Amino acid sequence: MDKSTPLVDLEFGMSQLSGNKKLLFTLLGKFTDEYRNLDSDLQTLMHNEQYDEAYSLMHTLKGVSGNLGLFALHNNSKPIESAIRNEQQLSSGYSSFAVLLNDTVAEIDSITTEPAVSNTQDTTTNSAAAERASKHLVAALKASEFISQSSLDEWLSAMNLSDEKRAAIIEAVDELDYEEALTTLEAK
Repeated sequence: MDKSTPLVDLEFGMSQLSGNKKLLFTLLGKFTDEYRNLDSDLQTLMHNEQYDEAYSLMHTLKGVSGNLGLFALHNNSKPIESAIRNEQQLSSGYSSFAVLLNDTVAEIDSITTEPAVSNTQDTTTNSAAAERASKHLVAALKASEFISQSSLDEWLSAMNLSDEKRAAIIEAVDELDYEEALTTLEAK
């Protein structure tokens, strides 16, 4: 991935919507709702040999991400879409794409989450953020994806784990023992 390409180009997104930031944030929220589970959805479609549906899913993601200013995701979706259409398989760069998708969703979540107005909203927002972080971490661990230290720190912070559990997960991830990290994470 070209590191100079931002995950979310808010200026471009707002230019597409005549400067309407509220509408952009609404559309970005809908994007994350729609594509948060794209990795598992796409893997399922490919496993079930539903190539037309998989292609349609990637084609739509490519278009929507380009229109919203999610250029890194847009650019990285092209070879995935092409491999599905032409070879009926996921391209060799798919795992990097899946990480980028998770990073983009997390970035949108952090941008669009407004400060809570009351303690009740704080609790709701924190539990929603913890749930999102947990889903991202579990998905990355199950897919044996590389997890950057910054992503791991962000996810674990949002999850409010005990220091002991957090340290055990970090150690397991550092040793690339993702099964151990999953076991520790799922232990009550």
